[in-house]
Amino acid sequence: MTAMATGVQVLTTLHADAFASLWHAANDERRQQLGIAPRASGASALSKDSAFGVGLVEGETLVAAAVGMQARADDARSGREVPGLAHISSVATRPGSWGQGSGGVVLRALMWSGVSRGYSRVQLWTHVSNLGARRLYEREGFALSGRGKTNDYGEAIIHYIRELPTPRLVVRRAAARVLCLDSDDRILLMHWRHAVTGAQFWEPPGGGLEADETPREAVLREWREETGLAAPTLMGEPTLVARDVLWGDARFVGDEVFILGRYGAGPLDLVTDFTADEQAAYLDQEWIHWSDLGAGQWRGDLVDPDLLPVLRRLNPTGPWGSR
Repeated sequence: MTAMATGVQVLTTLHADAFASLWHAANDERRQQLGIAPRASGASALSKDSAFGVGLVEGETLVAAAVGMQARADDARSGREVPGLAHISSVATRPGSWGQGSGGVVLRALMWSGVSRGYSRVQLWTHVSNLGARRLYEREGFALSGRGKTNDYGEAIIHYIRELPTPRLVVRRAAARVLCLDSDDRILLMHWRHAVTGAQFWEPPGGGLEADETPREAVLREWREETGLAAPTLMGEPTLVARDVLWGDARFVGDEVFILGRYGAGPLDLVTDFTADEQAAYLDQEWIHWSDLGAGQWRGDLVDPDLLPVLRRLNPTGPWGSR
């Protein structure tokens, strides 16, 4: 398992073995308590097509995790996808951490991850005898569909389903960001982590306008608060960028003003002045060359918004104009 910071994190195929180990430890303990024979090891759910997962990590230990994937028709005996339906394949908490709310944390995080992927509802199967899991699912809004069957091991299982939560729609307040280049045409991006899902993304410095602020005044203030660097030189005319951002339980929709900046001589080490919430979400920052942004990702995390079209609008004569 790759090193991970404490908190809710996105799981990828790199964590397939760690998740499989956690799932089998939890499953074997539960089956032993119920007097059911242990199940043979199988492939990690994270290795399956369309799988997405979240984990609750403490230090280097994966304490709890949940994995979902695209649901397929006829209980996956058909290859046809069921539009809008995600299937939760696995929810597991490490023995010794049961009863501490970890399962609820990863289950809620997984559902919000499903919302961000465009799913509208979610399903799962669990053992009739697994009363702890059933209480968890029912607390989190799942309802019995009325379906039940015997699985391949001869065990009775039942089906739960629920609609995924609908984000609160928030019309975004006036906001502005600075797309700031240094002398090597690198762009400064801030690295954030979603407090609920653990999803990580990169974004230019900026934020909401305060009372009576102009966009240029706002980006200089936000730059000072988020970086501690000397003010960049703001250049040219701004452009509007449409944003649709899911954060917590809210969807922020609106236009933001983006302004081109140039950072001259001076230190590149940042000193931030964040609120407590911002500090909890902040990971790091990096100067990234504009040519490395074409894939819309950096170091495996989303760059939001897609910055090359924005850069071309702000300065169409730059080297990025032909890319």
